[in-house]
Formats: sequence, structure tokens, C-alpha cells
Amino acid sequence: MSLLNPLLAIGAGALLIPLLIHIFNRSRFRTIEWGAMHLLESVISQNRRRLRIDQLILLLIRCLIPAVLAFCLARPVLTGGGLLGDAPVALAVVLDNSYSMEAADPGGTRFTAAVESACRVIGELPRGSQVAVVLTGGRPTPLFDAPLADLQTVIRRLRQQKPGLGASDIPGSLELAADLLESMPAVRRQMLVLSDYQPADWSTLSGGPAAALQKRLRSSDIPTQLLLLAGTPLQPDARPDNVTVESLQLPQQPIGVGQEFSVQARLKSYSGRDLDAASVALTLDGQPVSTVQTALKSGGTAEVLFRCRSDVAGSHVLTVAVTADDLLPTDNQRSAVIDLLDTVRVLLIDGDPGSQPLQSETDYLAVALTPWTFGRVPLTDLLQTQVIPPAQLTEAALQTARVVVLANVPRLTEPQTEWLTAWVRGGGSLLISAGNRLDIEWHRTKLWNDDAGLLPSAWGELRGAGDAGQAATPAPAAPASPAGPRTARIVSQRSEHPALAFFNDPANGDLSTAEIRRWHVLTATAATETQAGTATAAILDSGDPLLLERRLGDGVVLQLATAVDTDWSDLPLRPFYVPLMQQLVATLAVQIQPPRNLSAGTAAVALFYPPTAADADPAVAAKAAATAPPPPQNTPTDTATPLPAVTLVDPLGARSTLPSRVQGRWLAAETTATQRPGIYLMTLPDGRPAHFAVQTDAAESDLTLLDPRQQQDLAQQLNAVLLTSAQDWLEADRRQRHGQEIWPWVLAGLLLLMCLEVVLQQRFAGVTA
Repeated sequence: MSLLNPLLAIGAGALLIPLLIHIFNRSRFRTIEWGAMHLLESVISQNRRRLRIDQLILLLIRCLIPAVLAFCLARPVLTGGGLLGDAPVALAVVLDNSYSMEAADPGGTRFTAAVESACRVIGELPRGSQVAVVLTGGRPTPLFDAPLADLQTVIRRLRQQKPGLGASDIPGSLELAADLLESMPAVRRQMLVLSDYQPADWSTLSGGPAAALQKRLRSSDIPTQLLLLAGTPLQPDARPDNVTVESLQLPQQPIGVGQEFSVQARLKSYSGRDLDAASVALTLDGQPVSTVQTALKSGGTAEVLFRCRSDVAGSHVLTVAVTADDLLPTDNQRSAVIDLLDTVRVLLIDGDPGSQPLQSETDYLAVALTPWTFGRVPLTDLLQTQVIPPAQLTEAALQTARVVVLANVPRLTEPQTEWLTAWVRGGGSLLISAGNRLDIEWHRTKLWNDDAGLLPSAWGELRGAGDAGQAATPAPAAPASPAGPRTARIVSQRSEHPALAFFNDPANGDLSTAEIRRWHVLTATAATETQAGTATAAILDSGDPLLLERRLGDGVVLQLATAVDTDWSDLPLRPFYVPLMQQLVATLAVQIQPPRNLSAGTAAVALFYPPTAADADPAVAAKAAATAPPPPQNTPTDTATPLPAVTLVDPLGARSTLPSRVQGRWLAAETTATQRPGIYLMTLPDGRPAHFAVQTDAAESDLTLLDPRQQQDLAQQLNAVLLTSAQDWLEADRRQRHGQEIWPWVLAGLLLLMCLEVVLQQRFAGVTA
């Protein structure tokens, strides 16, 4: 405790005045003889002790009155552990700018209220204080490169911020704020969290992360005080009124120009009222496609299916919007990006050519990949094939292909192997199928190469029975093992592989009806430091993998354990063979492309080929834009040659320039500033657009908040101080800096003493009111 006016405390010496008066009056008395005195002596002897106590009580109260008055005038202040005065403060503001902060409460949006509270706090900091701001939406992001002491600049920048970013990473944001505080010199450190306190954001902090954060803040050289500025929850019986487009489901398989495809939208209601006829609309690149009406119950979901097509190849934006008057209009629509392909060039290397129709190794495969061409139907196939024997495989031939198929190829020359390996590592896609002409030893030593080559797995034991044809290679395929099963079938199960997910719908075909008469045993391997692991895309009922897949550099390799013709199975005779082969090859063609539909905070990467002189010709550029380009033959490796830049436009319309880098035989442009949901547009050097749809977690649309009891439990778990407004912080800060003045309480005590003195004096004197 300290006194603001210590000199006035000297007035406490006035307590001696009543004492001196009492003593002086006791010494001033005369003895008067009175005849009837003996009649009072018995009464006086009985009350003498009581009168003395009464006088002492009154004397004590009369002495306290001037002492308390002097103490009140000295303005006592409770200081606790000591006053900080105007010492600078290190403050880290953790500001929630996620999607849900755009919700409009009666007093405005939640984000506006949070920013104003933060600005009020920052504006009251003492001179010399430093402030760091961490934005939680999408991923933890500091607002400034370093903490600032210019408080007005901090306030101005805060008021320029906009909400609507991805879901908050609260644990990561608090850790980043703690890192910033440790770099800020001050005698007091505070971390102020302003959020709407959605349960989904804070649930990840329970348990171990909360204890670790608490220990870190407490054990630093200057302990950090954690302050939680509570959000304003809805009334207990109220339900947040919000409707959202929760998800969009697009086809997993590649879609070509002119092909009709489906878009399935899932709607979710967080409203307390039913919508009998909610209007749901689909647009393609901003142009209306279809509008439907659907019923949406309170707290329920509804699914809407649209059909769509486009005759233009390239990147397209699909948007589904629901018309609803709710608290968060931003999530009433959701967008997704789809790439439509014009043609994909596929190079088929036939290891077992024949002179008669459907006798060559790739005859059935070529028909399956280009059915319109072979059927002479006036339609364009998505895939365009070229069949060559192994001897004609050249580096130039590879550069014109997007997918290469090695069908029962015995062996390749050393240069061919090197060309093919470099082509795959640079971003090519390769399918290798088995057959009776494989040179098993060459494949093992050259293509597999102890798990360091192209093959995901060495060709193992040959199983099954049947007519395997006549081998004419230096090292023919080994005979089938008589101990194993004679035939096998593909296990019918739900697949997550993008090529096989098409068959999760039984209407598209039942793979288990095919009979596999011969196959090689393949072995999946785990990832190592230098080699990616293999994934099993399909499996036989014998337990052996049918399809193995592995990433190799920037490319991908798919290995088929059986043949693509009818020698080892009846796959080509099954109705699903055409869509199966088309799905496998088309998926390989686009699998190396980075995803275009992203979560907030995920890097957006566009791959493109280096521009050439042909791009100056508009006709050539237009043709290039309508195809899936292969990796170029000449990679820009000369560091003196400047790489082309890519223009980026974010959802708010801000334009920036991205540098490109060499990635294999491609060029790549990347941005990590994708915290804000919406459409990002990259314009590639050849003029082609590359769209990216960034979405936040659907849980952000649930506007339910932690109730006051849950907020208090959270504060106790974090050992934090729970504030209900910025005014609470200002009062607490004032107490810490200047202490708590208690003179009003002392004055109240003084008045109480004066009243008590009057009452007791009258009572002791026998006077009644």
C-alpha cells in the first residue's frame, strides 16, 4: 500500500486531541461534601466498571475519527506486488479473423467489435510499449514483420483488416504470439485473445496443448499474463440463423470438352426455421446454368444434383449459391474448380505386335481408349493414341506424349531406359503391364533396380493357369506355379483411388466379374528417405495386388500385374474394360497436376510448360490452351535466362506477381497466401487461366459459441483472466499500473465511525431518540 498525498497523513496525529481532552477533563474536578452521598455510593460502585468501559469506547472512536480522516485525505492505494506506473508493456494481440467473424450481431459484425476492442486497449498503452498482432484465420500470420512501438500505426492497420479467412488455428496462433512476446523487451507481458469462441476452434487446445502453453507462459523470464476477451454468446434458447452450402462434389475422373458431368451440392441448415422452397442456383464461370427449389428443415441437410457441360477446354469455376436471409451471407455459396481436357496424347509401346486384328498386345487397349475413332463415330475422343514397337521409342517421341504405356515390352535399350526414366521424373505418367514376353531378369535389374528404378515392384512369382502364349524373348516368363490358385478375381470394394472411384457406383460396372487367369505377384513397399512408397490401387481375391502405384520425382508409375489383352484374362471382353482403361489412363494424365480445390492456408501451385516462340502466334497459343500439354523437351536450365512471371488475382481483387521456378521439365508458380476463401486466378505466361478454389472448414458456418460457463472453464484451463469487455482490461490495467485507490471505502468508514459515536454517546448517556 502507498499514499498519493503522504504529507496529509501527518494529520493522523490529531487522534491525540480527544485523548488530551479526556485526560485534561479527568484532572479538573472538585470534591464537594454532600450529605446524601452515602445513598449513591452503592449505585456508583455497581456501575463504575461499566461507565469506565463506555468512556474508553467513546474515547477510542473519537481518536479514530481524525486519524481516519487524515488517512482518507492522504489517498491510500493498494499496490499488491508493486506498481508498474507508466512502464512499457509488451502486448501480443491474437485476433480471430476467420470466416465466422463476419457474422452480423445486432451491434455489427463480430470482427468489427473485436477490432474496436483491440484498438481501445492499444490506445491506452503507456509510451514505449510494443505491440505484435497475430491473425488466426487460415493459418497463424503476424500482421507485422516485427513488433511495433508506433501504436497509431498498429491501430490504423487493424482497422484496415477484413475477416472471412479460413478456420482459426488457435494453438498455432498462441504459440506464435508467445514467440513474438519473447523477443519484446518489457517489464510486463500480456497476450490478449479476441475471438468469437467457436467450440470447433478451441477444442484442439484442450488437454496437453493447454498445459504446455500454460507452462511456457509461466516459466519464461518474464511471465506472460493471458487475457481472454469473451465473445457475446446467443441467448440460451436461441439458435443461430444460418444456412450454408456445406460441400460440392465433382467427378473424380477427368472430364473432357463436351462431356456432361454432375455437380452435387450439400446444403446445411443451422437455422431455427424451416425453408420450404430454398432457391439453389449453379453458375459456370459466372454464367447461369440451372436453378432448383428444395426444402431444408431446421438443423437438417439437403442434397441437390446439377448436370453441366462446357465446350471450352481449360480451367472453369463452378459456383452453387442458396438464397437465404441469415447471419452469415458469405457462406451461402461455395465454388469449385474443374479442368476440362481437350485431348491427351497417349503413346502405346506394343511388346507383342501381331499381323491380325486384335492379336497385338495393345489392340484391345487402343480400341478402349479411342472408341469413337475406331467406331467411326463423328465424336472426338478425349485420348489420342499412337502405337509403336519398342525399337521406335525415342526421346522425341516421349516429348509428344502425356502418358506412355509399356505393354508386355521385353526390354529397352540403355538410352531408351534413361530417356524414359528422365521423362517420368520430369512429370510423365507411365503404365507398365505384364505379359508372356517380359524379360524378367532385365526388368528386375534395370527397371526395378533394387527399388530404385521405374518399376514399383519386381515381377514376382507367376500364378494362375491358362494359355500364356509362346514366349520369344531371351528370358521368357516363368511357368505358373501349380501350388497357387488357378484363377483370381478383383476384390469388389470401395476405392479411394481417383481412377477406380468411378466403379464405386455398381451401375458403372462390377470389376469382380472379370476372371484373371495369370498374374505376377507384386509386393508393395514402404517409403524410404530416397524413394516414395507404393500404394495398392486394386487387389485380387488371392491377396495379391493387381495394381501398384508410386510417385517418381514429379511423375507417377502404375504397374499392372496381368496383361492388357486376352492372353491372361478376360478383362478386354468385359463391358467395363473401356471405362476402366480410360479412367486409368486419363487419371494418369492429370494426376501430376497439383489440386485446384484447396483448404484455406494450403499452397496453390500451377504447373506449366516454358513459353516458346510459337506462343507469339495467337493460333498456336489458342491450340495450346485447348490441350493437356506434355512436358517440353527443352527445360530452361540456364540461370542467366529469366523465367517468366505469373500474375495472381486474389478473392479481393488484389493483383500481384509470382516468380516461377523450374520443377523437373515444367515451370511452377506457387503462392502460400491462401488464407482467405474464394477464387484465386493465376494467369500463365501463355495467357491460359489457372483457377484455384479455396474453402474453409464447414464447421465455421456453425455460429454457436461457447456459453459463459464454458468460457470460464476455458479460462481456468489456461490459467487466464476472462474479460467481458475492453473496459474490464482498462480497469485491470489501471490497477496494475497505478494501484487501487481505497479512499472512498475509508471515507465510508469515517462516516460510519461518526454515526457510531453519536449513537453510542446518546445510548451511554441514557438519551432516547
